[in-house]
Amino acid sequence: MARRARHTPTLSGNNKIRALSLDSALFAHVGDVITQLTHDWEWEEVGDSVADVVDACKLSVESWYSDMLIGAVCQFIVGIPSGWLQLDGSTYDGDDYPELYALLPSHLKAAGNFTLPDMEDAFSYAVDLASSSAILAGSNSLTLTVGQLPSHNHTYVPPVVSSVLLPPAGVPVPNPGIGIAINTGSTGSGDSVDRRPSRVGFLFAVFSGRG
Repeated sequence: MARRARHTPTLSGNNKIRALSLDSALFAHVGDVITQLTHDWEWEEVGDSVADVVDACKLSVESWYSDMLIGAVCQFIVGIPSGWLQLDGSTYDGDDYPELYALLPSHLKAAGNFTLPDMEDAFSYAVDLASSSAILAGSNSLTLTVGQLPSHNHTYVPPVVSSVLLPPAGVPVPNPGIGIAINTGSTGSGDSVDRRPSRVGFLFAVFSGRG
């Protein structure tokens, strides 16, 4: 039995080429569709506009990738798009974002809500377990203690006295450099050290699957 399928109207006038850019992950599925378009299909014009076709393709691609992207984190210079939640430490109701809530590790959830990590002034790093993800660790600065200083010595050599004139008997003779505390100098303020490298700031956001 012949089956009917939609297609866009034929463009008249100058020859035109219409192309659709697809991700490699979709190639196999597109190939399956083309394979099924046998001579049994009866094509019928329905008057779709180019804009309609573009919107339909956009929705198809978005629906294909949406489930795979839930929980993915991206960086934006400005303007976090719909469906993404900024990683700024905010708390959300799990019922409003059930797909994301289901994927998050337990330490980000509490009483049906979830709290996203705050990425301001923080670096991301790799972990091997979901139970270790999105946990703030470390510090951007360090204040050194005496125990953290490299091992070293401060040496003071007292002056050499080539000759000493003895006073009358019974008067003690001072010996320079012996038994006298001498300050060799002091410097430093104890300020903390910024341990971060040169850096560029972005807005971090996680895909929730819902606009």
